[in-house]
Amino acid sequence: MPVDQENLNMLKEVIGEDLKEVIEAFLTTSPEILGQIKLSIEIEDAAGVQLHSHTLKGSAANIGAIHLPSLCAELETKAKDGVVAPEFNDMYANIENESQAVFKFLREFLQSF
Repeated sequence: MPVDQENLNMLKEVIGEDLKEVIEAFLTTSPEILGQIKLSIEIEDAAGVQLHSHTLKGSAANIGAIHLPSLCAELETKAKDGVVAPEFNDMYANIENESQAVFKFLREFLQSF
């Protein structure tokens, strides 16, 4: 499971309808952030990779994603070296795949509102 269902249910109890807006905002902004990570890798902008990986890590953690934050943290940490390495492409592919699983899960979760 890509997202902690219990965490989402708890958030739903605590903040109610506002959770819907939080999830929708995540679903709207995350593809843009993914695009920024990909672009930063392509143009070998390590600082951009670090920044956008950090942003996605925090957003993913806030909505209870299980694996996505650690995948982003790994890329963020590697980018701190200031060099875009060839392995970044594989790391990005893992982030992209996990993001799609999270998006799918969240869209289904929104149906339950």
